[in-house]
Amino acid sequence: MTNLSISGQQVPLAPQPIAEPFRITTNAPHQMNDASLTPGRKKLQKWLGRVLRIVITDGRVLVGFFNCTDRDANIVLSMCAEYLVEGQEPRLLGNVMVPGKHIVSLSIDEPDPQSSLLVQ
Repeated sequence: MTNLSISGQQVPLAPQPIAEPFRITTNAPHQMNDASLTPGRKKLQKWLGRVLRIVITDGRVLVGFFNCTDRDANIVLSMCAEYLVEGQEPRLLGNVMVPGKHIVSLSIDEPDPQSSLLVQ
């Protein structure tokens, strides 16, 4: 689009340079093989959208979809559930930001393939 019509008159549009104020890291396939990414960032990228299980310093376990992290190792989970004692009903929390200083361990919460309800 090079011209804009305002009240019947053509007004030329100047091309705007595309500025990238910050880099967004996604798990989009075209960015997965970006040579500028460190091995750690590549691993984090593969984890985006996966279910993480995080144990925090007070013993609680948080399970939710991994949305993002930052340089301070804070993690944002969506659709998060909190488990106080394993085997009890979880408390549903929604979106949660877990401070990195409180994370004891984290793992990808993969379902056991033998317990799958899907018929193969």
